[in-house]
Amino acid sequence: MQNHYRVGPVYRAGLIVCGGMCAGLGIAALVASAMHREMFAQGVPASIPTPPASALGFLLCGLALIAVGYWFPHVTLLFGTVAMSLAVVVAGESVFKIGPRMEHHIALSLGALDWDGLAPNTAVVLLLGGAALLLRHKSRWFESRLHVIAIVGSMIFGIGIAGCVGYMVGVPTYSWYSKTPMSFLSAICSFVLGLGIVMSACRYSELDESGVPRWFPLVVFTGALAVNCSTFIAYLCGDGWVWQRPALAGLLPMIAVNLLVTAVAVRDGRRWRSL
Repeated sequence: MQNHYRVGPVYRAGLIVCGGMCAGLGIAALVASAMHREMFAQGVPASIPTPPASALGFLLCGLALIAVGYWFPHVTLLFGTVAMSLAVVVAGESVFKIGPRMEHHIALSLGALDWDGLAPNTAVVLLLGGAALLLRHKSRWFESRLHVIAIVGSMIFGIGIAGCVGYMVGVPTYSWYSKTPMSFLSAICSFVLGLGIVMSACRYSELDESGVPRWFPLVVFTGALAVNCSTFIAYLCGDGWVWQRPALAGLLPMIAVNLLVTAVAVRDGRRWRSL
């Protein structure tokens, strides 16, 4: 007989905490923009203020994650759809050079006259987050496809980790485009949102003999790969002189940990074949 995780207080509390942190940081950034206190929307001096569109997107994703914790599927569907639609519209306006209308309207409604655009990596996070939350809403995904949701969550988690580490060591791994880098609060929200989505997939999953989901090595490998890919994209899109600074050595611990995690995940990858 298959063994499954059951809905318990630990996973439920984890989802509510992750969703609450994501939504809370989004609200704080929106309030700071409305009160013209940009320094409170930065988090750290090296960061740009969190754009209102980013803050609104993470607020919606956080509320959707809380709805997953309390199992309100229609609320999850509503907030997840709006967050994904926001990212799609903003990305479409940027690609087709017809914006930023949506970002302008959001900033104008808050009275923010000076605001930054949505960073490309933030748009990717909101797109992936909205997609994962919409998939999480479908009850049939409880049965055999929860690993897909966990993989998407690990990608979001990896992008957030790369951004946070970049701010800590002074290397712009958070910038996929030099004119619109990901803010520090957005990086934290990405980290928390990805973790919450992975936890949401763990609530009902088949376990192996060691007591972990059978798909977990694949999710770990995907997360490590996302960190490396996000860093590599930032390197390709960034200014070369920035990456020559001595602070670049601060990335070595992250790279070493990623290599170790990848090696462990590959070693345990045989579990995935038994699915």
